[in-house]
Amino acid sequence: MKKLIILLMYFIFISCSQKEGCMDSSACNFDDKAENDNSSCTYSEEYYDCDSNCLFDENLNGICDELEILGCTDLNACNYNENATEDDGLCSYPEPNYDCDGNCLSYNYECGDCEYTFFTEVPHSINILSGNNCFKNQDLDVINQIISLNNLDYNSPLEVGTQTWYDGRLRIWIAGNYFSGVNVPLDTLPENFGNLDDLRSLYLEWNNIKVMPESFENLTNLISLYFSNNGLTNIINNIGNLTELYNLDLGYNEIKTIPNSFAELTNLQYLWLFNNQIETLPNGFCNLNINWSEMDPAWYPYFAIGGNELCENIPECILNSSHFESSLDQFYYSFLVEMPQNCED
Repeated sequence: MKKLIILLMYFIFISCSQKEGCMDSSACNFDDKAENDNSSCTYSEEYYDCDSNCLFDENLNGICDELEILGCTDLNACNYNENATEDDGLCSYPEPNYDCDGNCLSYNYECGDCEYTFFTEVPHSINILSGNNCFKNQDLDVINQIISLNNLDYNSPLEVGTQTWYDGRLRIWIAGNYFSGVNVPLDTLPENFGNLDDLRSLYLEWNNIKVMPESFENLTNLISLYFSNNGLTNIINNIGNLTELYNLDLGYNEIKTIPNSFAELTNLQYLWLFNNQIETLPNGFCNLNINWSEMDPAWYPYFAIGGNELCENIPECILNSSHFESSLDQFYYSFLVEMPQNCED
């Protein structure tokens, strides 16, 4: 009996001397020294670690990826979602001068239309061929974008360059960097530039514009485009959409390639491509209805392409042109200058 009591006391002693704690290694309070599990284990919430940090948080916004709510997070958008935690890139916005329900925000009684703005006074540089002092917001918005993007010091879009309007649409715009144009060189044109889709003549010479926006393809009424002396590096692929083009001046830029759609400019009569970096010309280039060698009555060439890098596979119409190695003088465009192709190795 005495031995039994001693043995029982031994087991009680051993049991009491064992350290109790959580023995589940996946628990937040796992105790690797515990010898006896006391059901005290605690666990992290789903998607979190034991320090309440997300297990997966790709955008590091403190919300676990599994708990993110996709939606529009822009307060100014029509489909703003106050519960969204991550923007889905699908925000939608009202048209200019309208709210999200399509209601006109500022109906203009002078113009009788929400899409036009009435100006009590207009600058002396504004020419109105037809209509009154009502100007379409679509055109004004593009010019305002140019003012903003280029940090121009103008108080009104009507002050930028010399503008000619017809029934509220911009028809002719002189925005080159010279006396009758803009007061500082333009560096950037907005992507919505193609909204000026009633333009007939556009002058952008002597700016610092490197890129022609893709929306230029929408300027389908354009007859004259003067884009020389800019450092322009590209011509949009769909320039062939501008089928009304009659005059095209792209001289003194950094253009390397001419897109295939160029051959679709069937109304083109003047084409100046001199002093660029053009190495090849597209198929069908010779189908253009241009007088490749003659001068007009004012002694301007209909075509000139000197000062490029046309050294191999030159179309016959170009190779035989009297102005294959001709340019106009850079500053005044008042006389022809000889400008060989740059074919040095």
